[in-house]
Amino acid sequence: MIKSSFFLAILLPLIGITTGNMEDVEAKWKVSGTSRVVVEGQSNVNEFKCVTIRYEGDDVLTQRNDNASGKRILEGSINMKVKSFDCENRIMTRDLRETLKEDAYPEITVDVVSIALPEKDGKNHKVDGEAEITLAGETRLMDFTWEVSYPNSKKIRLSGNREIRFSQFNIEPPTKMMGMIRVKDTLMVDFDLVLDIADPNGTSM
Repeated sequence: MIKSSFFLAILLPLIGITTGNMEDVEAKWKVSGTSRVVVEGQSNVNEFKCVTIRYEGDDVLTQRNDNASGKRILEGSINMKVKSFDCENRIMTRDLRETLKEDAYPEITVDVVSIALPEKDGKNHKVDGEAEITLAGETRLMDFTWEVSYPNSKKIRLSGNREIRFSQFNIEPPTKMMGMIRVKDTLMVDFDLVLDIADPNGTSM
């Protein structure tokens, strides 16, 4: 009995520590093909807008319970192909793809570091989070404010926008006609991400 009590005295604190630090996966969410990203910019002569016309990936975000904070955290990576952007102008589309070095870096990655999901109460909620954006092989950690909504019990919609600069990613803005047409350094990127509830294997249900 003494030996049993001794071992219990050692094991119980260890079990308590382990249990207290466990972070349980509650759900998985597959990125829907209806998701899109819009990039808006300007040159010294006009404005342009480029939109992802199709999402071809199988990316899955994980929703887990953070025992330390009691919050439901959403995290994971989304990869969009550079070739999926259409600027409604053949020359501008080609220039954007060349500027983003599509041949060497065919994907743009949005790595959602953490979003604390709000309650499902029928309202749109604004939450702060961080995401790592990778363009042309360069990665930058950026703050985002996301608007989170629940169209139904099997969907989450994340909307957010962020001003970025080509120069942040060591990218030279495109120029044409021997520098007479110059694209400005600043871009506005607008995310509209639709997530569908998935089974444990990451397949939409």
